[in-house]
Amino acid sequence: MTAYRQRALACAAMLHEGLKRPRDLRDVAPDAAAILLRNIYGRFEREARGLYRLSQAGEAGIAHWSSGDDAKAGECTSPRPGQQNDA
Repeated sequence: MTAYRQRALACAAMLHEGLKRPRDLRDVAPDAAAILLRNIYGRFEREARGLYRLSQAGEAGIAHWSSGDDAKAGECTSPRPGQQNDA
């Protein structure tokens, strides 16, 4: 998992509690304003000027990453040199 994704997920977790301003998220992500504005993963929705909430994709992202699927997603599935791939 990239550092950017970790910060985006931290913002999403905070927004799971309800509407927030970017400055409310600075403790978990100093670049929260840029993360919310870019919205690369589609997790955030702008409710009003300077006020954001979690989108449905954001809810799904939190559920996915908190369920432990992050460990599976980060696993290397290709065989190491000298090993056979049983899959």
